[in-house]
Amino acid sequence: MSGNLLDSFWDAVSNISPTVIIVTLLTLLFPFILLGFLAYAHQEKPLPPPPGCRKLGLQGKSNLADQFSPTYSQGNNPGTNPSRNPLWRVKALLIYPLKSCKGIELDKSDVIRTGLKYDRQFTLAQYVTSLPTLQGKVHSEWQFITQRTFPRLAKVETEIWVPDPSAPGYSPDAEFVKSEGCLVVRFPFSPDADMNIEGAKILGRILAARWKGNEPMVEFRVPFNPSVERIKKMRYKSEKVTVWKDSPEALNMGCEIPEEILAKLRYTLGVANPLTLFRIDARKYREVYKCAPKKKDVGFQTVIGMADSYPLHIMNLASVHHVASQLPKGYPKSLSAVRYRANIYITGPPPFAEDSWTKARIGDCTYHISCRTTRCKLPNVDPETGIADRNEPGTTMRKYRVVDNGSNSACLGMQVTPLEEGVVNIGDEVEVLEEGEHFFLKE
Repeated sequence: MSGNLLDSFWDAVSNISPTVIIVTLLTLLFPFILLGFLAYAHQEKPLPPPPGCRKLGLQGKSNLADQFSPTYSQGNNPGTNPSRNPLWRVKALLIYPLKSCKGIELDKSDVIRTGLKYDRQFTLAQYVTSLPTLQGKVHSEWQFITQRTFPRLAKVETEIWVPDPSAPGYSPDAEFVKSEGCLVVRFPFSPDADMNIEGAKILGRILAARWKGNEPMVEFRVPFNPSVERIKKMRYKSEKVTVWKDSPEALNMGCEIPEEILAKLRYTLGVANPLTLFRIDARKYREVYKCAPKKKDVGFQTVIGMADSYPLHIMNLASVHHVASQLPKGYPKSLSAVRYRANIYITGPPPFAEDSWTKARIGDCTYHISCRTTRCKLPNVDPETGIADRNEPGTTMRKYRVVDNGSNSACLGMQVTPLEEGVVNIGDEVEVLEEGEHFFLKE
């Protein structure tokens, strides 16, 4: 029976003219052809470069491209073979202009009082209102946000563009030139698409981005360090923003960002409260005490922008390899060092050798190694996907890296205060000058 039906079907098809078959196929494929055309025609065009500026950053392959190589797992301990006298080197440099967002890799950087230049000068903050007290009073404040609670921040890209007389459109009076450059922020946003022509265009843009392995991106730009003229013109507000237990007065830069873009950013991150962008006021840097060097000893008070605690963070690749080797079964034994969001990544020392450093020279600059870095759950966030793992590597670190008498948190990496301004380069030698004990101070 089935054979007779199949024969009848092929007899019927064979009697249809080729023209009818082609027209039918084109009709069926037309919606897909249309979407493909719309995807090509309505791709988001990148904005032109900021006039008079060039993009800051490493050109070419990342210096961390080979970070998983076993070469970096053990380090080189001079004590095991003094005749080799191996050199310890700077492997990679990263800055994070916008706190908790994707970093920018450099081949060299200026070292200033607040750390690497351009690092953690901005933060996103949400406006949080408390529950009413028994007297009916509420308290509202701007609070910084991080990947700890909003892991999708890992997908927010940043760029720094700096003034350059050789760049197209350069003029001393150009807005971004007067503001020492600009911060570019780019984040993924896939809008809902309705069943109409506009919806088809939106879907086309989404498909075009997906075809390249990306998500559609939304971009905005703000002055890096707005001039007094710009602050007055845009009517900036100086407001307090809470960063842990500190509440510095900072510049609310929400006036530079269209409301619809801030709304899209809130949607992307999953922030329910009002959202804005703050920049540290360069006249009101946050002072650091705790384990930082004392002013009477070094002649200055340690200051930071929007960093958590100290100006700089260094990380030994061998220590990251060791943590990765201890991860439980089912987890990959390669762990990106970028999860730890350090500024200076070094190679050469054996795992955890840095725990006892108290003073070091890196290149031409000397650094006070102020304390160990206590780790929260932020390294559990995959920097590529923006997805947070419930346990790892935090759980593994807690098993054997609670090593500081002043804290019950796992430690990895070191918090650092530059003792002088200068420059740090890829390949600079790392020399330990002093070693000693560390004790974490919360206040």
